[in-house]
Amino acid sequence: MPRSPLRLYESLLACVDGASERERVAAVRRALRQQRLPDRLGGVLERAGVGTGYVLRHVLSIQRFAPDVRDALEAGLPLAVARLVNGLTDGATRARVLEPLTTTGDASRRALLPANLARDIELAARAAISSEPLRLTGAGATGAGWMLADADRAPKRALRGNAWTFPAPTVRRRVAEPLHPIVIEGLLERILRRGGRLVDVTAGSGSFALVGRRHAVETWSGDLHPGAPFVRRADARTLLADAHPGLARGAADALVVHPPTYPTWAKQVDAREPSDLEAYADAVGEMVAGSLAVVRPGGSVVLVTRPVRSKEGVWLTTSHLAQLLQDQELPLRGYVVAVADDGSEDWHVLIAGVPMVER
Repeated sequence: MPRSPLRLYESLLACVDGASERERVAAVRRALRQQRLPDRLGGVLERAGVGTGYVLRHVLSIQRFAPDVRDALEAGLPLAVARLVNGLTDGATRARVLEPLTTTGDASRRALLPANLARDIELAARAAISSEPLRLTGAGATGAGWMLADADRAPKRALRGNAWTFPAPTVRRRVAEPLHPIVIEGLLERILRRGGRLVDVTAGSGSFALVGRRHAVETWSGDLHPGAPFVRRADARTLLADAHPGLARGAADALVVHPPTYPTWAKQVDAREPSDLEAYADAVGEMVAGSLAVVRPGGSVVLVTRPVRSKEGVWLTTSHLAQLLQDQELPLRGYVVAVADDGSEDWHVLIAGVPMVER
């Protein structure tokens, strides 16, 4: 089986029926998720030596690749770099970023590119992404990427106490791991009662921004894998070091860090033991430390987590994350538990304060 992700993608699609590429991708995805693999499909995976998770998370994303990005894959560009390049919406910019491939010759199409060449293309893509114009739908924004609050402020829903309930999420929302808008409203009422500025460094599809703009809160949204046009591609671990326009020390009144839950993170890094909870806390700690300076003294840090439950037992990531806040000298000021009204999911929200002494 060829090592090329593009060849693997094409081989997988050849195993199923469908009138279009989109239909064949859907058929492959359905078979993998239901674990009902036709012999041909299972054979392709076995010969390639890859698992279903890798195909679902990475290989099938090739469906959305522009033709020039697929050509780059065929030329040996690593799939992770190709996904990054595909995030560039302007064809001319993509062509400029991929230009080094044109000097490698046809021989490169039979092997992986030299690591330094792939790295150069990755760096060029990241630089181009950071300078691309912000694309917005609906809400307005400043040129520096802040989503402005709506002119007509809606009253925030004040949730009493520290144990909240919210409508049960759909299965799709549950997989995406967003907070329910009701919970977000309650948090905004607690930490930004009179409005203000909030930075969400794990924004996903931008739930905090979409709720916050209705309640006099300006937001800056970033994520390693943006899920909405207004969310900038950003790494929480190096937020200020990467010099994003509009961000500076003390620019925000609040910081939201809603990392992947422990089960999701564990799948990504192949963690198998409960002791890996400490490694998870370390990973989240890097995100907090890399973003913290964006919050003014006296501001707030919101950390969202949930317990780990399995047949073997229950582990509370909450205690590990509370400890990391303490280690970074962020005193805990609030602790909220939000539970779906059907009991299907629960969220534990830690609210810490940034000391008045500038860090």
